[in-house]
Amino acid sequence: MIIQNIQLKDFRNYINTQISFSDNITILIGDNAQGKTNLLEAVYFLSTGRSHRISEDKMCIKHGCESATIKGKIKNNHTFDLKVVLHPLGKSLFYQNQLQKKSSEFIGKMNALMFSPSDMEVFAGSPKNRRRLIDLELGKINPVYMDLLSTYHKLLKDRNTYLKEKVLDDAYIEVLTEQMIEIECELIRYKTAFINLINDKISIIFQKLALSRQMISIKYFGPVPYSDEMKQQLSEKYSQSLFRDKLLKTTGVGIHRDEIGFLMDGDKVEYVASQGQMRMIVIALKCALVEVIEELTDEKPILLLDDVFSELDRHHRKALYSVLHLNTQTIISTTDLSYVEEWLNEDIKIWTINNGEVMERSRL
Repeated sequence: MIIQNIQLKDFRNYINTQISFSDNITILIGDNAQGKTNLLEAVYFLSTGRSHRISEDKMCIKHGCESATIKGKIKNNHTFDLKVVLHPLGKSLFYQNQLQKKSSEFIGKMNALMFSPSDMEVFAGSPKNRRRLIDLELGKINPVYMDLLSTYHKLLKDRNTYLKEKVLDDAYIEVLTEQMIEIECELIRYKTAFINLINDKISIIFQKLALSRQMISIKYFGPVPYSDEMKQQLSEKYSQSLFRDKLLKTTGVGIHRDEIGFLMDGDKVEYVASQGQMRMIVIALKCALVEVIEELTDEKPILLLDDVFSELDRHHRKALYSVLHLNTQTIISTTDLSYVEEWLNEDIKIWTINNGEVMERSRL
């Protein structure tokens, strides 16, 4: 799968821009705050229907404009168009110029995997950031998971809204709870299997990247562990929590409170790892996701590397190149071509980005 080109209209600092990509390596070079990350963000929008940086889509509309449009031409077994239109009321997602009624119909049509300095927030941020990371990557390759997750959150909203009523009917609460439990069992099964696949790969990759022998693993802390008894266990947890739920007027049990833990040699990463090690763990996670996605879909995701190499010394940049050199389409942003010297030997395109203006240049 590759993205052949992208067109931007009134998106961030781009007025009306089109850029084509190499099937192999495309490098975006320019000073900071010129629009390199904005361009990668636009590609990511076509994969996920959302920004990797902010939650308010309207903030991506160029100041003074009413809307923004991102359009990309994608080549897989066939060529197709994806389009995102951002407007004050939200966004509209299109596949082959047909409006998609649900986000799950759009997400993952093109699979792009982003490497960004902001990924470090996965450790310091709230559990929501870690849940979102796994949910999004799993949802891109499994529309059933995304639909189940959406249905669960609708039921959760209904349950929480009802808990705020002055008079409560326990029978109705039980109906909502039973529906939630049925969906949660499936979600826990999918998520456990997905994390197990990542765990099969992440330590090996980390050791190659960090030149280390330390073992990295991801621990999934769901409402109950995956087992044949999880439906019964969930029912018991909801029953035990019902009085508290009524008191606090919110649902205290469920996958919306999942936690994803990162461990180094069995200890929590945030307690024992240096900043450099954390960076390598995040990169190892993304590299593991590349392999898992290809294993499950028979397709390589498009790689978006946003200023990743400037944070690494030469030895670790070469190590990352050796791990990611997978004959897959890669789009790299950098302020200095010396940071990506290994990639310059490939079949590449180089674009200079200056204040939202793009110009193709030779590799020299």
